[in-house]
Amino acid sequence: MAGGSTVKKLTLNEWEKKYIVGPVERFDQKYIMFNRWSWDPEMRASIKDWRFLGEVTDKPGYGLRDLALRRSSRVGTSVTMSDMSKPNPSRFARALNDAMGGIRKAAMLPGQTPGMDAANLNPPDWAKEAYASDPESATRDVKKASRYFGASLVGICKLDNRWVYSKTYDGEGPSGAPGDTPAVVGDSTTQEIPEECKYVVVLAFAEDYNMMKYYPSWIAHSATSMGYSIMAITNMFLSSFIRSLGFKAIDCTTNDVASSIPLAMQAGLGDLGRNGLLITPQFGPRIRLTQIITDLPLVADSSIDFGVTEFCEACEKCAKLCPSQSILYGERTAEPNNVSNASGTLKWPLNAETCRKYWGQINRPCTTCISCCSYNKPGTWPHKTVRWFTDHARWADPLYIKLDDVFGYGKPKNPDNFWE
Repeated sequence: MAGGSTVKKLTLNEWEKKYIVGPVERFDQKYIMFNRWSWDPEMRASIKDWRFLGEVTDKPGYGLRDLALRRSSRVGTSVTMSDMSKPNPSRFARALNDAMGGIRKAAMLPGQTPGMDAANLNPPDWAKEAYASDPESATRDVKKASRYFGASLVGICKLDNRWVYSKTYDGEGPSGAPGDTPAVVGDSTTQEIPEECKYVVVLAFAEDYNMMKYYPSWIAHSATSMGYSIMAITNMFLSSFIRSLGFKAIDCTTNDVASSIPLAMQAGLGDLGRNGLLITPQFGPRIRLTQIITDLPLVADSSIDFGVTEFCEACEKCAKLCPSQSILYGERTAEPNNVSNASGTLKWPLNAETCRKYWGQINRPCTTCISCCSYNKPGTWPHKTVRWFTDHARWADPLYIKLDDVFGYGKPKNPDNFWE
């Protein structure tokens, strides 16, 4: 069920009517589940090790080479550590930037200032102004560069400040390892995006379909880790490209500036599924998301509707197969499960507390809700055909769901022979 169909384009007003049911307050990043381990005593006590690093066993899919594959696939994310483009750079980035200041100054090229990246140009004003006067061409160029640098999908939206975190959170003290010091509340800093930065480039990165079949083993998590690595590197490339054109680029690789999914929806990349993830026509939920916020004038894409809401209303496969039962059955609601859910939007809110507690029990991430999703299919013509019917003949959704089960889709693949 992937790709190829003509999707309905929505106006922003139509999108608002579908999803916004009350006041939307900007979310404090402190309450994201991945941050609560560093300050919430109840959450910290519920999981022995919040790092989810895993351990080597003799079980196929969980052995030394499997875990080594997962760890090495994530190495690319290290490029985010020095990101100083955000309104509130991390404590580590600030310290690294201070330490590298002298080295940067010594290595500056003629005409550079201390804050200028050596990889970026310093274009003349006339060239920058000419480029800014043609948003259509700039949009084409940014999208082409995005795909060249490694993005699977790219969309543009105007910045909706409701999705920008009201405060960023910089955890402090414990790493999450057993025996570490008690939780220490870190820095929670008010965040504002520069007024001139009015556009968002939203990027999606597909994870390997065949690798994800081996969920919940380390083999599947290798595909997830590779998605994060390519995402980080591509964001670095694209933000440098935009800065070299003479414009600002806030690199949001680690998704700690704004909420990715609503921005991706407004940029026309997909729609929201029962599993709380973005469902794309091309890859289903098998993607990783990131953004770059910029002052470069661009042309916004339209939100899309291709039957996801109706299909997910009829299908509860991810909820049934969720090991921690963290996915909501029944209809969408605006009621949050806990402080890790935002309010004011109509959705199937994920219970992030029970989800992450399960991760702690198995000492690794899960990915069941991605791999078992009926939209997680390759882009072959049979699946494109079914995708077309789920959009244009939505009354038959129960039949498509039944056929998905009959053909055995969504079941984990045995990792015994993966390395053969």
